[in-house]
Amino acid sequence: MIFILTWVVGLVVGFFTAMTNPDIHTFGEVCSNLLFYQLTVSISLSGLIGFLGHVFRSDIVAEQIGWSKGSPFQKELGYAELGFAIAGIMCIWNGKEFWFATIVAVTPLFILAGINHIREMVVNKNYHHHNAVTSIPDLLMPLSWIFLWIYSK
Repeated sequence: MIFILTWVVGLVVGFFTAMTNPDIHTFGEVCSNLLFYQLTVSISLSGLIGFLGHVFRSDIVAEQIGWSKGSPFQKELGYAELGFAIAGIMCIWNGKEFWFATIVAVTPLFILAGINHIREMVVNKNYHHHNAVTSIPDLLMPLSWIFLWIYSK
C-alpha cells in the first residue's frame, strides 16, 4: 500500500504544480511535469522505503511477503533500491536523457517483480497481503512512467 501512496503523491504534486505553473500549457508539458515528479518523488521514496525495509527489516519484510527469512538476496535488492532512490533524486539536476536512463534502469525490476508476485500467487498460493498488493504498484508505476515519457516529448 505504501508504494501506491508514493505513486499517488508524485501524481498529486505533479498535477498541482502543473495547474499552478503559468508556463505549462500543452498536454506534453503536463506529462513532462508529471514525469518529473514521478521520478523525483515516487521513485525516490519507493527506493528509499524499499532500501530501509529490505536491509534493516529483512526478516519482517520477508514474513509479510510470505518468503523465507534470512536470505541475503533481500539486502542486495535493498542496495539496488537505494541506487534507484539516488537516481530519482538526481533527476532534479539532470536533463531528460537522465530521466530516460532512470526509467530504463528501474522499469525491469519493477515489472519483473510484479510478474513474480503474481506468479507467487498463482503457483505457490502466496496471498500474503504484501505479496499480492505489491504487484499493483510494481506494474502500474513503470507503465505510467513509460506513458508519460512517450507523451512528454
